[in-house]
Amino acid sequence: MNLKLQVLKNSYLTILVIFLLVILASAHEINGSSPKRIISLSPSITEILFEIGSGNQVIAVDNLSNYPNEAPISDISAYDPNVEAISLLNPDLVILSYNIKNLKNALKKIGIETIYLPAPLNFEDILEQIDYLGLQTGNEDKAKKLISKMKNRMKTLQKLRENEKATKIYHEIDPNYYSPSKFSFIGDIYQKLNFKNVANKADISNLGYPKLSPELIISENPDLIVLPGKDNKYVEKVKLRPGWDYIEAVKKNNFLLTNNDIASRWGPRILNFASILVEYSNK
Repeated sequence: MNLKLQVLKNSYLTILVIFLLVILASAHEINGSSPKRIISLSPSITEILFEIGSGNQVIAVDNLSNYPNEAPISDISAYDPNVEAISLLNPDLVILSYNIKNLKNALKKIGIETIYLPAPLNFEDILEQIDYLGLQTGNEDKAKKLISKMKNRMKTLQKLRENEKATKIYHEIDPNYYSPSKFSFIGDIYQKLNFKNVANKADISNLGYPKLSPELIISENPDLIVLPGKDNKYVEKVKLRPGWDYIEAVKKNNFLLTNNDIASRWGPRILNFASILVEYSNK
């Protein structure tokens, strides 16, 4: 009987110890789940992190992450990152959007955790990335509030456009006629806001950023030409392109010049670009 009691007692103690260890391990996991030394190698991700309240966890950002002002910009390139330079900063998490030279695997080999978040395909993907980053950094509540705010803002912009004529638009990324189609987050926003995107017809491979021909652009005859990051001198050069004087946007001088960052990054400020676009089109 005593032997049985002893066995039961020992079993009980063993279960109790295991239970306590599980609780301690879980507590450690919860406390340690939020990274304290984040490096962002993507301007879009940097903007999201600071907007959801993760800024105090960020120790360095790439050389193109120029927003917000308090972002700890470094010499590390998002397009040609140096593994040694990254490791010297002793990060516990590196977030990237471009897996150049298989950076993710290189960092994994030296024990650095990474998250790879490429450019989203649509507005919903942007919100999903925000939600995911909130979860990974321990800022779920702020992330969800931001998502709600962005959804409401998009609904407001859609209402402003729903009764307007579907404006035909050409968005020029560079002089080689690359343009975002509906298979990109920028093109998806155009579609949501009742714009007819001339790049859609050219993107037969669903690439997201097809190269258009001047002939296609002229034949599509856009009502509005969007030129992010360009100036009035660039506009004058566009007007001089052969055959472009037949384009409605050129005839009416309908060129939208806007900040390149807000028109190319998938952080919360993409809706600033959307607001400028709607305001210009609805005037």
